[in-house]
Amino acid sequence: MTPYDSMEIRRRRRRRIRGPFTLLVLLGLLSSAAWYGWDSVLNVAPAPSPTQVCSTPKPEEKQRISAQTVTLNVYNAGKISGLADRTADLLRQRGFTIAKVGNSPYDAKIKTVEVRGRHKDAPEVLLVGEQLSGETRRGDERTDTSVDVILGSEYAGLVSKAPKAMEVDTRVPVCVTMTPTPMALGG
Repeated sequence: MTPYDSMEIRRRRRRRIRGPFTLLVLLGLLSSAAWYGWDSVLNVAPAPSPTQVCSTPKPEEKQRISAQTVTLNVYNAGKISGLADRTADLLRQRGFTIAKVGNSPYDAKIKTVEVRGRHKDAPEVLLVGEQLSGETRRGDERTDTSVDVILGSEYAGLVSKAPKAMEVDTRVPVCVTMTPTPMALGG
C-alpha cells in the first residue's frame, strides 16, 4: 500500500462522514427555523389593554362629562318586546357607546327605569340619568365606568332636550377609559 492510497482512503472516509454530518446540521437549522416561526405565530404579544384614567376634583370644582366617554348596557326588564333595542338606538344617536343590549340580568322588579353604575353620584350615571325620565339611580361598586340602563314596562322614554355633555358637581371623579393605539412597525 502506498502513501497515496492511505491518503485517498482518509479522504473518502471524511467525505462519508462529512455528508451525513452536513445533512444533520442543515436539518437542525431547518427545524430551529420552523420552531421559531411556529412559536412566533402562536405566541403573539397581546394587544395593549384599555386603562382607566380618573381625575379627582378639587373642592367646589365642577367636572365635565360627555356622552362620547360613556359606555352603556341597555337591558329590558319589562314585557315590551324590543324596548331595549329601540332605546339603545336612540342613546347611540345621542353619542353614547352601546356595549350590550338584551334582557335584564338583574332579578329586581323595575317599573320605570333604573340607572346603575359604580356610584349613584358618578358623573357618567348623572349624565345618563339626565337622558331618562323617572329614573332611579343606584351604585353597585363596579370597578369600570360602564352604566347599566334597566327599562321597566312603565318606561316613559327619553327626555327630549337632554344634554350630550354637562358639568357635574360631585366628589366622585370623572374616569375615562383610554384604549392605547397600537404602534406601527417599520419606519
